[in-house]
Amino acid sequence: MQQRKIIRFLTSLIVAFLIIPNCYGQYSICGHIETTQKNKTVYLSLLKYDEETLITESQILFSTQTDSTGYFEFKGQLLSKKDKLYRIHSNIDDIKGLQLVSNSDKNNYYNFIFSNTDTIYFSKSGNRWFSHSQNSNNTDRLWRNLKQFEEKLTQGYSEIKNKEAQQQTINDFVEKVKAYNAKNISPALIKLLAFSDIKRKNFDLKTDFEKNPDFYNDILNSLKSYYSETSYYLQFQDEISKISNTVFQQKYSFHKTLNYILGILVLILAVISFLLFKKVRSIQPKEIQQEISNLTLTNQEEKIAKLILENKSNKEIADELFISLSTVKTHIRNLYAKLNVTNRYELADKFKNHT
Repeated sequence: MQQRKIIRFLTSLIVAFLIIPNCYGQYSICGHIETTQKNKTVYLSLLKYDEETLITESQILFSTQTDSTGYFEFKGQLLSKKDKLYRIHSNIDDIKGLQLVSNSDKNNYYNFIFSNTDTIYFSKSGNRWFSHSQNSNNTDRLWRNLKQFEEKLTQGYSEIKNKEAQQQTINDFVEKVKAYNAKNISPALIKLLAFSDIKRKNFDLKTDFEKNPDFYNDILNSLKSYYSETSYYLQFQDEISKISNTVFQQKYSFHKTLNYILGILVLILAVISFLLFKKVRSIQPKEIQQEISNLTLTNQEEKIAKLILENKSNKEIADELFISLSTVKTHIRNLYAKLNVTNRYELADKFKNHT
């Protein structure tokens, strides 16, 4: 009997050494799911900060299939170097298409924070797929701590029937999450996800922002510092602008009267500029006019051109704009054709002469 236990222990140890090392590369996401279906498709998705419970085809980055033992693996160098929110999932019923299931009996997805240098391994967990994991990302651990803190706060909330009492519990939840955020959280993404949790509550964000802007300003500054002009920062900035009914960056703007005067001056200058442009264009040779007209770019092409001028690689451009690498290459080809250039250096030189 003792010998059998020793053999089982050694066998499991060998399996662990064989499987887990294979999970490690530049980044690696791997593990097992228990299913009778062979070649089960497993999806890896990149999420926006407020998409924890939303699933669409546009989120999906890659897919792979399990082998005969239920093992799956994603690895390589294509993910972002910065921490971002990802999801791994597999449809319980492929006929019904994309679906998220999470209850006491079944679970088919898992959201987690990850970067290009991390590893995560999912061990077998019955019908609750992806429920047991080992993630090397420290930011993800801090996020789990926040989730546990929030779960404790919401215990018993559903039993409260009085509307005033319900609103008070929500207000208490928000204040405690904000205090926890200030005391325990430094990563920008977790601050953003804490805001997302507050946003899902029936809470007056506009009034709270106007009375207590520090929480929101701290998130914005952290995002700008770590994520620069990526979608996390831009989406949150847009969210705050909508909540406050003003452009967030106008908090240091001049008095309304001065704004009116400046607006009139800008309008006058715009008219003068238009007239001058029209006059100059009328005397330009046809070939120069044609060149300028060819510089009309789409919004996406303008963004990509700007990032190229900032010496961003194609991969970095794809990460920042949340589009595929092939889409970036297509836009760059279109840019080159419109600008009549063949490389990035000629493109930069072109933009020196034309705004």
